[in-house]
Amino acid sequence: MQYQKKVFRYKVAVGLVNKRLREGIFVNNKPMTQIYLNNDIKERYNIDWNCAREESLPNTTLQNIFLICDYFNIDISRYFEMVKSVSDEEVDIAINSKKKLTRLYSIYLKS
Repeated sequence: MQYQKKVFRYKVAVGLVNKRLREGIFVNNKPMTQIYLNNDIKERYNIDWNCAREESLPNTTLQNIFLICDYFNIDISRYFEMVKSVSDEEVDIAINSKKKLTRLYSIYLKS
């Protein structure tokens, strides 16, 4: 069960990086919204995108990671460096801030 716990926490870290990338872009002097990103990806890549899923608890594919890196113009190795740099405390805060994540994570803690 420790493996699943680590994977869960890694997924949360990926979601945090995805959110940071999005919020780091300003549209009309405000951080980019999820809806804006969804629509822009649809327009640019002709792909239906669910930004909320990719930020909450992504079970993302390499295709999605490549898309994120291309969209935000970052190297894939840089993307994984960003994920690796997310602290345990940041992951804990993210888990505790969402009921769904707290509930799912508690399953791994009981094991």
